[in-house]
Amino acid sequence: MSTPGIVYESNSGERQTAFPCFCCGICCSDYQVHLELTEAKEIADRLGVSLQNFLDDYTDPRWLGIDSYLLRHNAGRCVFLEQEQGSATGLCRIHAFKPIACRQWSASPYRRECRQGLLRYWGLSVDDEGKIVGSAEALQCFQSFLETFK
Repeated sequence: MSTPGIVYESNSGERQTAFPCFCCGICCSDYQVHLELTEAKEIADRLGVSLQNFLDDYTDPRWLGIDSYLLRHNAGRCVFLEQEQGSATGLCRIHAFKPIACRQWSASPYRRECRQGLLRYWGLSVDDEGKIVGSAEALQCFQSFLETFK
């Protein structure tokens, strides 16, 4: 059984059944986001802190880039991701003004991180055609969860 009515664009650009981001936080845990100085300044301004405080509190001091930074990880995930241990969803505290790298990320049935989140939190997988598959109960539960995003 697969999820009905969700539409996504395949790697070839064809419109297929959707694959929404379901906010599992795997991508926010697996990667450290790269920022340019202008993005760091913008986020600092939006948070109401000085650039130096932002750099000290939210960027990784191990990154030696010039005018570029990596967002720090805390407890194995982006410092801005709020997610309870074991929770199926997380919330980005800076979603409204998140970095370009985050805005360019798109969920896909072909992304390892998305497949990992489906399996870990929902017991679902993705078949060779990119369709979400699993038990009728798990699919219904996931579909009901997705409805909460509308």
